[in-house]
Formats: sequence, C-alpha cells, structure tokens
Amino acid sequence: MQQTATINIAILDDHQIIVDGLKLVLQNKEHIEVVYDCTDGHHLVEYLARTPSAVNLLIMDLMMPSIDGYEMALILREQFPEVKIIVLSMNTEVDLAYKLIEETDIKGYLPKSVDKHILLEAIYKVSAGDFFIHDDILKELEGYKVNVFEREQLILSPRELQVVKLICAGMSNKGIAEALFLSEHTVATHRKNIYKKTDCHKSVALAELAARLKLW
Repeated sequence: MQQTATINIAILDDHQIIVDGLKLVLQNKEHIEVVYDCTDGHHLVEYLARTPSAVNLLIMDLMMPSIDGYEMALILREQFPEVKIIVLSMNTEVDLAYKLIEETDIKGYLPKSVDKHILLEAIYKVSAGDFFIHDDILKELEGYKVNVFEREQLILSPRELQVVKLICAGMSNKGIAEALFLSEHTVATHRKNIYKKTDCHKSVALAELAARLKLW
C-alpha cells in the first residue's frame, strides 16, 4: 500500500543526542513529520493528553529513568491506543522482546545499530498497519517453540491443560489417570496430542513452554 497521509512521529529517548540524530535522519523524508520529541516519558504522556490526535507513531527507547519503555507501552495501550509504537533500543534480549510483543501493543522492534533505511522501512510498514521486527531479533525469537505472532494457534482443550499441569508436576501416565479418573490409554493419547500441538517431546521442554506462555 502506497503511503499518502503524513505520519506524525513522536520520539522518546532519555539521551538528547539520540533524539537529535533521529530528527536529522527523518528530516525532509516523504510523508514523515516529527511533531514532538522529549527525553522524559511523563512529558510525552502530558503532550498526548493535551493533543490526543497529534501523533500517529512513537519511536521510543526502553531503558529510561522516569517511565521505562515497557510501562510506556502499557500506558499508551490503555490511554492512547491509536499511537503505534516502534521500539528502538540497545536491549534486544529475547525474553524482553518476547514480553513486549506478547503483553503490549508494540508494532516494531529494532536495535539502535539499525541502518537508517531499515528504520524508514519500519516506519512506513508500521504506519500501514504491519508489524516490523528486525531480522536479528527474529532470529533470537526462533528459539521459542511457538511463534510470537501465532500463539492463538496453540489451542489446548481444558482437559489437555489439566494433563499439561500434571505432566509438568512430574506425574506419570498412571498417576495422571488416577487423578483425573481416566484410563492410562486416554492419558497417553492426550500426552501425544499435547506434544504434537506444542512441538515438545519431553516433559521438561513442555514445562518450560507452559511457564513461558503462561498457559494457566
């Protein structure tokens, strides 16, 4: 989809030199206007409250002293859901990336080492309604058993969830059968289906996945 409307951008980073650098990169770019920048999350929230329709897209850091990026993403989700968020951070740890993607409404995640052309591509794509996660971060996320954008495909029945809990507790098929008043054959079938759905083939891996995805 060709970009026609102006993308009104806000920049939030606690280092002024980063803010100034981003403004320089985005200066005179087609359909892009930086309408606000600051180094303090409280100031951004106040600005958005005063001018709720002024910003379409926020580029923000994560590690900030007043309001960190995770908290800011939650605030925007609740108070200003129309503002799309691109995280631009030195912190690309997979656990944090997964948490942000799963628990907030960020639409993009880039390392600060990213090339300016990729940053512009991310801005245009996110503005058009797409996700944009940098390849380096996606590679780190590949270690997770379930793709972060396809979690809804992990569908376990209520009975399967009961079985998962007991498997993770270290119980055998016989013990699970007695606890749930099922036959061992039925429990074995449930276990097979669970392993297939989750792409786990050992109880340890299943327990790690269950904890990571907060299946209960």
